[in-house]
Amino acid sequence: MEDNTRSDFGAIDVSNALRIDRPSLGHDVSVAIFRLLRLVVLEDLFGPAAAGQAYLAGFKLGTQLGVQSLEQFLELCSQLKIGIVKVDAHDTHMKVDIRECVTCAGMVPVGRPVCSFEGGLIAGMVSSILHVQARAREVTCIGGLGDETCGFEVTVIP
Repeated sequence: MEDNTRSDFGAIDVSNALRIDRPSLGHDVSVAIFRLLRLVVLEDLFGPAAAGQAYLAGFKLGTQLGVQSLEQFLELCSQLKIGIVKVDAHDTHMKVDIRECVTCAGMVPVGRPVCSFEGGLIAGMVSSILHVQARAREVTCIGGLGDETCGFEVTVIP
């Protein structure tokens, strides 16, 4: 197999991926393409394991975004248009609710939570902010279960 990498090229990392040059089309892309990749293609490729893979991908990304405070977390969620995010924080856990969730708002409920990527992203950012391990569990889901929000219980692991 031929190695097509060159030392004078940049890496595919967060910083490079966020460099966008689309003067005519702009920085935004349709929610549909995200959902098709996230929900349809991942489930085709990984079947039942897709939720775990999406969570791990979100977690890894969440730890690499450089978020250092709850305010930065909320601002990034707003900039990335993940949804309208509300956080209720306590000592060892927090509740995160997302309205207009990018993954599922408007879908016909499918009978199970589907926003594992957002759960991983939230857990990764909380882990990064607090310098501890965190875990997020989706307890409500708009497009998965027909709830008003996609809600996550976030637990800090000592």
